[in-house]
Amino acid sequence: MTATGALVEEVTFIEAVCAAQRDAMAEDDSIVLLGQDIVAGFPFGATKGLAEAFGSDRVLNTPISESATMGCGVGAAVAGLRPVVEVDFAGFLYLGLDQLLNNAAKMRYMSSGQIRVPLVVRVGQGPLGSFAAQHSQSLHALLAATPGMAVLAPSDAQSAYDCIRWALMQQDPVVVCEDLRIYRTKGPLRRSDDPSVSARTVRVGADATVLTYGAGTGIASRAADRLSQEGVAVQVIDLISLAPLDIGAIAAAARATGRVVCLADDSPFFGVGPTIASIATCEAWDVLAAPVLTVSAKPVPVPYSERLESQVYPTEQSVEVAVRQVVDWAED
Repeated sequence: MTATGALVEEVTFIEAVCAAQRDAMAEDDSIVLLGQDIVAGFPFGATKGLAEAFGSDRVLNTPISESATMGCGVGAAVAGLRPVVEVDFAGFLYLGLDQLLNNAAKMRYMSSGQIRVPLVVRVGQGPLGSFAAQHSQSLHALLAATPGMAVLAPSDAQSAYDCIRWALMQQDPVVVCEDLRIYRTKGPLRRSDDPSVSARTVRVGADATVLTYGAGTGIASRAADRLSQEGVAVQVIDLISLAPLDIGAIAAAARATGRVVCLADDSPFFGVGPTIASIATCEAWDVLAAPVLTVSAKPVPVPYSERLESQVYPTEQSVEVAVRQVVDWAED
């Protein structure tokens, strides 16, 4: 890695997460890391080398109890530290939700602003390949529906770095949802102490818009590459922030093409996809040339079988089908 602001060689998503924590910890002694086996950098390498760099007082292994770990994180934040709690799989987060949703997210409001909770929670989301139902979940909708905290879903190395850096500058809880499928994907990283988590256009197109986040950004981009061979130009918007949602960016993107597909990794019912679709419809109803469609995960527990697992989450093919539907839509 090179100095802040310099362009570096390609790094993986998880290396960018590690770099963001390293840079932030070097600048702020109040940042501490909590999680299971993180001193050794397990299980994915997000904390590799940080215990050696910053010592055992700032990188701490915790017992196998997400409730206790989250409680320690909330307490440390209230006491003046900036803890980062690592939760390897979203299914494990359920055990810490009382501490996160019922305490951390509410404390500032319940104390009339007297108590701040600068807590960052990193959560692995989505399937990793035959890890079965309890290790392959996506809880974006549950988290984003909770007032009092921000929820981010980075899509590549750069946005992963920016999300962690931005989260560690906030005074309220931030959950960073890291898709396990893209942990090893590589991309360019430019370090910065002024990170952005705003929605961004990753592909320009005039025929249709795909609104998405996380791993969906790569899926949509690859689908757009293939559609371009058919003469269909697809705009891809990476929302990054799910709470708060950038309503202005959603509206502008929807109005730009009038044909919208919302790609999300959670349920088609009460999920992120339908929420984005509702906003796009309300904000651009007067220019829409087709119904706003959603491409979501199947509303079932994720199977252990890799063959069945591949049928649950959205694919490039399912995005292509939806885009063709809105492009070919014609009113009677």
